[in-house]
Amino acid sequence: MNRIVNIAPVRRRLSNGLSVHIFPEPHFHHTFVSWSVSYGSIHDAALPGRAHFLEHMMFYNPDRQPLKPLFHTLGASTSALTRYDVTTYQLACTGELKRSLELFTGMLAAPYFTPTHMEQERAAIHQELSMYADQPSWLALQQLTQMMYGNNHPIAMDVAGTPDSLYRITPDELSDAYNTRYVTGRMAVAVAGPVEAEDIANILGQFPAMEPPDASYLPELTLHDVSEDTDKQYREIEAGMPLPLVRYGFRADNGMQLKEQIACMIAIEALLGATSDFLFGCRESGLLHKGAEWDHYYRKEFSFSNTCAYSADPVSLYARVEEACDRIQEGTLPLFNLNDARMKWLSKYYADMDVLKQRCMNVSEYDVIGLDYIQLGAYALELTEEEIWSGLRNIATSARLRMVVIR
Repeated sequence: MNRIVNIAPVRRRLSNGLSVHIFPEPHFHHTFVSWSVSYGSIHDAALPGRAHFLEHMMFYNPDRQPLKPLFHTLGASTSALTRYDVTTYQLACTGELKRSLELFTGMLAAPYFTPTHMEQERAAIHQELSMYADQPSWLALQQLTQMMYGNNHPIAMDVAGTPDSLYRITPDELSDAYNTRYVTGRMAVAVAGPVEAEDIANILGQFPAMEPPDASYLPELTLHDVSEDTDKQYREIEAGMPLPLVRYGFRADNGMQLKEQIACMIAIEALLGATSDFLFGCRESGLLHKGAEWDHYYRKEFSFSNTCAYSADPVSLYARVEEACDRIQEGTLPLFNLNDARMKWLSKYYADMDVLKQRCMNVSEYDVIGLDYIQLGAYALELTEEEIWSGLRNIATSARLRMVVIR
């Protein structure tokens, strides 16, 4: 078994409110830091794209020196990404860790918004939007989430916003987002590499404690469905594709416990994933071509699993998925690959744990949404076949199935 699964992080809740996970790894030559904030695109329904715009603007500083070259001189690099419900900043360092980490924390503690910099980033994000608009797989994901949640649900909006919302974002809007959302009690940091836990905790402990202006955090997000599109289960969009691209999946119930989430993920892999007779048969018959890896999003506010692939006959593919779901509900479809699907899921989990970047990112992001990524492997091993079957019967129903076809 992989050696890292027995290594537990040093966990701290610092006096400034930060939740910290430190993995001392003396055999590695580089250090990776992931810093997650409980703020993403679904929190900005009134002004889509604000969280993503703020992420871009955090890489400017008051002394007007570009930050990325400063990191490079220290033997470090930075990046960031905004998701539906989380924003994460990343630091990779093979050089001067202490100075790099101090520069990194200083960047996150002191945002700097100027009209000139905002116009630069507005243009860059507008280019991003144009780029994604030309990607059939991204278009299919947007359409699929609309079909699952309705047109006006914030998860159906592009994480980067729209061209209209992009030009409505002002310095005051960004300041408001930073002051109310970048709260240290809603941040988590994961650090892995050849480090001493106390040294890292001391550096992170210098980060200023941040609370909202009224000393109370914003109320929990409540998302309401708009049923305009949620009853449409199959949709085709003409885009001049030489071979149709399909994206299909299932919306799960919100608020599932972590063990239930893992049961659903493994169950879908067993029914329709890489180890399934379904996938083998679809490829043998030409119904599925390149792709068909499943992605799973399980959060408090939204939960769904989906996959993307190419199909010469999407209508027949949809019918075959629907048939598999019906047979599961009827109890007439035996699955002999449940443990194979479990082992495949675990192998990916362990592989991600072996990569410092993936390990840190998963740990910090799960922490800020109230889940423990380290527990996933143990839960996957503990699940009984009946628990996996229960998850499958819950999620794999014809009523939950949605498919988008880009032709």
